[in-house]
Amino acid sequence: MAQRRFPVGVQDFESIIKDGFVYVDKTEYIYNLANNYGNAIFLSRPRRFGKSLLCSTLRHYFQGHKELFQGLAIEKLEEKWTEYPVFHFDMSQCKNDEPKGVEESLRSLLLGFEERYDCVGLESPTNYGDRLKRLIETAHKRTGNRAVLIFDEYDSPVLNVIDDPEKMKAIKSIYNSFYGPVKSMSDHLRFVLITGITKFSQMSIFSTINNLKNISFLEKFEGLCGITAQELEKNFKEDIGAMAATLRKPPEEIVQLLRRKYDGYHFGPGLVDVYNPFSIINAFDDHFLKDYWFTSATPSALIKILNKYNFKLTDIESKRVYESTFDQPFDNMKSALHILYQSGYLTIKDYDFERNVYTLGIPNGEVYSGLYNTLMPLYLNPSDEDNTSLLLAVQDAMIDDDIEAALTAVQSYLSALPYDLSNKTERDFETILKVLFDCLGIRTDTEVKNARGRCDVVMKNKSTIYVLELKISGTATVDDALAQIDEKNYLIPYWNDPRRKVKVGVVEWKTVES
Repeated sequence: MAQRRFPVGVQDFESIIKDGFVYVDKTEYIYNLANNYGNAIFLSRPRRFGKSLLCSTLRHYFQGHKELFQGLAIEKLEEKWTEYPVFHFDMSQCKNDEPKGVEESLRSLLLGFEERYDCVGLESPTNYGDRLKRLIETAHKRTGNRAVLIFDEYDSPVLNVIDDPEKMKAIKSIYNSFYGPVKSMSDHLRFVLITGITKFSQMSIFSTINNLKNISFLEKFEGLCGITAQELEKNFKEDIGAMAATLRKPPEEIVQLLRRKYDGYHFGPGLVDVYNPFSIINAFDDHFLKDYWFTSATPSALIKILNKYNFKLTDIESKRVYESTFDQPFDNMKSALHILYQSGYLTIKDYDFERNVYTLGIPNGEVYSGLYNTLMPLYLNPSDEDNTSLLLAVQDAMIDDDIEAALTAVQSYLSALPYDLSNKTERDFETILKVLFDCLGIRTDTEVKNARGRCDVVMKNKSTIYVLELKISGTATVDDALAQIDEKNYLIPYWNDPRRKVKVGVVEWKTVES
């Protein structure tokens, strides 16, 4: 059987259909979005989650390209197939981080449409809002149909300068002018879609556009981008079988591996399971499982954000937030949580309807391992070779279920590093242990609460649960550390777990287990 073609790097709907690439039918969503849910829509999703393909599909739908939609759900829903003038602006093309460069990109984007409708030079060449307004009016007058506006990755130019407040202010000013006419042009507009990573209210760009409907958290549109669990089962059975043959594993095990590696995203209170589409199509194309999404972009901006807000890895999971957290403007950010969520490093894990509270956590194994491996140099030696040697030594010890040998390897490594921790506290060492063992796929939790106290570190592998109490400073002994584990009943939550339970006391890196 010939391998199916997967649209790796292909974001144009027409190319996917005409060139025979695999396409997961989202056209029922498209029809409902375009006809049943207002005419000015905003959608936030992480990078490489299908926003550009959504915009392309909507463009071809509104241009009346009926032939591209044969056999898809929308074919039975749409009867008129009206051709509208569509202005599709891909703002990710404005990659320059200088205001003048952004202006030049905007000028180029507008010029192509202006030439098509013979309205070049009718307004000031630098007043982008007036140019957009004239373009919309001209298109409506000449075609007899209202225009469609699509702004894809609207926030891309601003996110490029997220760590430079002055440039951000200048670029936002340019876009305030550009987007300004959108609300006042409602009589000339059939539909408006704006997509991005960050919520539009955070950028303070659309202060004049108060008619945007934000569908980012609505249950009916949670599966609009990405691949739902039901879509995976319906559309990829033969690909799962092909991967199973390559990896010499049964298909049901492949499904579980895919779920743990790429599933786990939720974009609203309905908690609809969504797989990362970029990783899924790459995995099926390669017949292999790698960290495709995480390694597809440099996480330097993420590191800058975590450093700026003193965000610890030990703070990253099971964070409970109000919905208002997602509205924090960039000009007055107090936390990195909403950026981590919108960027795809965190997702919604639970929702409290009564209090409108979201619980955030890491979505899946790809992000989990990628996040900790990437950020490990923040806590350890930046040398990849040294880090790899340490990980292998610790991994060998843990395969043998020898926690003392593993911690001895960590002790030897840390003693040779030519730097000081900012604070030699238990929290610093907890973070180091979490980073190391999470990188090895050993689930590690810190500051684990129970009714009697808070355990420093709990590590779990397939056969053993390790409960660690750290006494890094003072005169406490290893016996004191082990006694605290007993006194505070740190093992009680795991009594019903069939795995072996091991108490570990660590005092100035002298370790005893029992």
